[in-house]
Amino acid sequence: MFLTIFSIPLVFYSLLSSLINVPKYLIFFILFTVYHLLSSIIINPVPSFSYWIWFLLLDKNFLACLIFFIIENTHFDERFIRIMNRNILIVVLISLLVSLIQIKYPSFFLSTGISLDAEDVIYYSQNRIFSIYSWLDLNSLGITFPILIAILLSFYNKKKKTFPLVVISGIVVSFLTKARYVMLSAIIVFSQLFFASKIKLRKKVYIFFIFAASIVIFSSIAKVVGYDIQQVIDERIMEKSSDMLSAKTRIISYYVFLKVFPDHPLFGVGPETKSNVVQLLGGSAPLIHVGYLSYLYFYGLVGSFLLLFSMFYLLKRTQIVGKKYEFWGGFYGLLSFFAANATMVYFNFSEMGIILVIIYIRYFSEKSSLELSELKL
Repeated sequence: MFLTIFSIPLVFYSLLSSLINVPKYLIFFILFTVYHLLSSIIINPVPSFSYWIWFLLLDKNFLACLIFFIIENTHFDERFIRIMNRNILIVVLISLLVSLIQIKYPSFFLSTGISLDAEDVIYYSQNRIFSIYSWLDLNSLGITFPILIAILLSFYNKKKKTFPLVVISGIVVSFLTKARYVMLSAIIVFSQLFFASKIKLRKKVYIFFIFAASIVIFSSIAKVVGYDIQQVIDERIMEKSSDMLSAKTRIISYYVFLKVFPDHPLFGVGPETKSNVVQLLGGSAPLIHVGYLSYLYFYGLVGSFLLLFSMFYLLKRTQIVGKKYEFWGGFYGLLSFFAANATMVYFNFSEMGIILVIIYIRYFSEKSSLELSELKL
């Protein structure tokens, strides 16, 4: 709410500029946000005007719209980006340190509000490690952290002293979460080193050695502190103890979606899971536990396609920047975010990681425009 209130006057200040920049992805995201807000009002027409003011100030999509608009109308110089790179590296190293401490002391630096939410308590009972991110949202680690790694890999993949630290941090922190979607996100962002970067075979062998060494180091540390890696693989990745409960939850979600979606295919039911769907899910989850299916159910084809078009144009923009400047952090970071929502529901575009991608893509896009202007001169 504070960020939203602070961002509103900055948006008006940006509007005073003679040249207002609104990329295609932002146009579609604004349209989706308007659709989302109207859907909320339609399904809850009774609350007072003051209630909707609070609702607007607390809405994450509205906040993301404001921040994206401010970023797209702000100039970021090279010095700012260098400072940002260093700060991201510091955050990643702190994430690694805190995660390692939490192996031995799980409650260390854990958000005091985690006990207020039933789902959070379940995660905590599974001995998941959230590093520094529980103070934001328990899903923030799986969304923001892989993006931080993706950005650093784009800038530090040729610096021998820093690169191993980034790799070790990405592997260790992702594995300690015990969440498969986070591990998958880590694999996606690391893949840029082999598929996107123009590096020689010798360098690829070096990278492979760093990965292997990182795994060996992590395994050694785990044995010293009594952390059972095989148990994590059996219980969380293979789900041997729960009889693949998580996978079954997704299968049930597909079944329920096929049953209820035809009732409101165009405009959806609004951003709220109806009681009949909760009953059909049979207590396996409080909502359709696949992000894209959940949003199709909430917003129908009309609203969902607005969001998908926004995601497409944003991903396309990161791809253009990647090809021209070899900055693939934005592209692979967003891919990890989009892939995560195939197994969960967390389309929070106001996440720190997403905002950082927008900042970096703005910097490179503006740089490209300036270079083009200089060529014309």
